[in-house]
Amino acid sequence: MEIILSKKQQQLINDITGTDTHEIYVLGSRQSGKTYSICEGILEYIDKLSEYAKEHNETRQYNIVIVGWTIETLKGNIVDNFTSILKGKKYIMKWGTTDEKYILIKNIKISFYGFNNQTSFNKILGKPFICLWIDEAAKIYQGGLKETFDQLTGGQASFSNHPYLKTIHSFNVEGSDRHPYKVKYIDGKPNAKHYTFYPFDNPLLNDASDEALDKLLDIFPSETLQRQKIFNEWVVAEGRVFNDIPTLKEMPLDWVIRDIGIGMDYGSVNPTTFVPIALCYSSKTNEWRLIRLGVYYHDPKREGDTPTTEYYSNQLKLFIKYLGELYPHKNLVSMVLDSEATHYYNRLITDGFRVDLAKKGPGSVNEGVEHLQSLYYKKFLYELDTPSIRYFQNDGTPVFSGKDEALIELESYRYDTLKSENSGMNCYVKDLDHTIDSRRYLLVEFERLGLVPVV
Repeated sequence: MEIILSKKQQQLINDITGTDTHEIYVLGSRQSGKTYSICEGILEYIDKLSEYAKEHNETRQYNIVIVGWTIETLKGNIVDNFTSILKGKKYIMKWGTTDEKYILIKNIKISFYGFNNQTSFNKILGKPFICLWIDEAAKIYQGGLKETFDQLTGGQASFSNHPYLKTIHSFNVEGSDRHPYKVKYIDGKPNAKHYTFYPFDNPLLNDASDEALDKLLDIFPSETLQRQKIFNEWVVAEGRVFNDIPTLKEMPLDWVIRDIGIGMDYGSVNPTTFVPIALCYSSKTNEWRLIRLGVYYHDPKREGDTPTTEYYSNQLKLFIKYLGELYPHKNLVSMVLDSEATHYYNRLITDGFRVDLAKKGPGSVNEGVEHLQSLYYKKFLYELDTPSIRYFQNDGTPVFSGKDEALIELESYRYDTLKSENSGMNCYVKDLDHTIDSRRYLLVEFERLGLVPVV
């Protein structure tokens, strides 16, 4: 089926394929058609560049570099668009387990790189490229990645006078008008070409019903996220983070648990938490859902003790035994621990536990919190309201707190408005977030295992 492009999409493609515009910044809401337009433009750009090389007898290798938050998001956001547009045409694609991932078209290589940690930049060094496309640019440009991000265009130095030199950024709103990316690359680049795409700029949504737009709004559970991700407003989130928390008083009889994972946050002074989340199947609705089960929540300040890593290792063993008795014959598919808790991690490995360290990096907190918000809002993730376990006695008997600490943390979790205003990014009050962090760590692993959707 032929895709009919909007006027704005076609203008963007013209700027990508032409020689008058070298820097292009594309702000766009979700499902606004911006990514597809850039993909179409890059492929037409390759045709133009090949024609130019032939006319001028150029023999040097042309490389295009596309950078995104992760390789996984690049695959879903960009590579799948490329392969759809290229259907029936000749190209070579390498996308295996090796580090190098690329598409080769007419001897022009499009290389793909994730850029969500400090080592990402090293993989791109030494490769001269004529065209750079950074997807999710505002998300990448935060924390400790700003300096290396600013150096990315250094790979284009040898093409500085080339008529087809091209730098493209695409991004969503990630905070307020003080966000460092907005200050430097939007406000600070008045002479570059800037585009803003809204849902109605997508031809597939332009003539859609109000119901279709309502469904798009439903993707984002809070008014702030709707203003940021759909209406492209640089605003600060404030108030409660989780306004919609589906809870259960007991396990539904028609929900059968298949797998269980445990997210863990360790503290020598602060609470240590073990948060189990179960993947369940409903025979009544034929749907898969996640349920956060009863948690282990040991607060040294409240208990008046100073537990060792050996103590918590034994507590984890007793907690796993407890889960096995409560939910027999279920798979424990993964255990994920805060990557900063290396001392405890070493203890667990020594004691024979199979534990993964959480995948963290700049922006991972905000990304994980937004994913939680959407899972709750879509009623894919439920909270089992049950008293948390303070500790296990030596014989394995649990001592309960009388309240659900994990649910209390969710209900009290708030945006740090002052910090958000100052930094320009969505920030959260760093208090009573131990089980929230545990959930985030585990859900990232569940995404990798294909046990939870990204909604």
